[in-house]
Amino acid sequence: MRAAGTGLAPHFCKGHVEHRARHGSHWHGTYTASQLKPYLSDATSYIRLGATHDRFIAAAIDAIRAKLKEAGPVELATRLRGLSAEKRAKIALARLRIAGVPPERIVSIVLAVSALIEDDPASHRTKEFRTVQICKAVHRLASGTHKVWEIEDHQGRKRRTELHAYPRSSGRVLRVMGRMFEEPCEWVVEKHLAGVIAHKARRERRSVRASS
Repeated sequence: MRAAGTGLAPHFCKGHVEHRARHGSHWHGTYTASQLKPYLSDATSYIRLGATHDRFIAAAIDAIRAKLKEAGPVELATRLRGLSAEKRAKIALARLRIAGVPPERIVSIVLAVSALIEDDPASHRTKEFRTVQICKAVHRLASGTHKVWEIEDHQGRKRRTELHAYPRSSGRVLRVMGRMFEEPCEWVVEKHLAGVIAHKARRERRSVRASS
């Protein structure tokens, strides 16, 4: 971009810079829900079993619960323009709270994303990529504003009107929001990442033996 006179990036073009803003990597895309699903299943089992006796899991759940509670009010997705990344991140957390997303689910996602990145030989193993991928996976649980109205026209006929508005999933807000989830779970990842990966490998071997 600097050579072309279209920006300040010394080594990448505009497309790669925008890709990093959206996905946390200049070249690796966002993992899909289907790619994350098997890791999330095993991570959820780990969190469910350890929530009552593992102090790191319990502390992470309590910290995420507090962040959701303290996030403040929800704002319409159409009214986010001009707000700071921190404010937009808190509004996204409030949206998760209103949707009833349990903190255990968020801790499971942090662990699952970390396991997927570690287990994928083609992944981009940087902190920024993991932070953004965690944010995107959690954000899918309650993204955007959705409203439905019944409007009666001049002939008395009722018409259904819907609004589906989604905030722009790019830029600094992804990093801020991702860190809000990632930082309370650092010890959970440290202690249980290898266990989730091993559990998934055992389950896959059992599945192969059962099908052969």
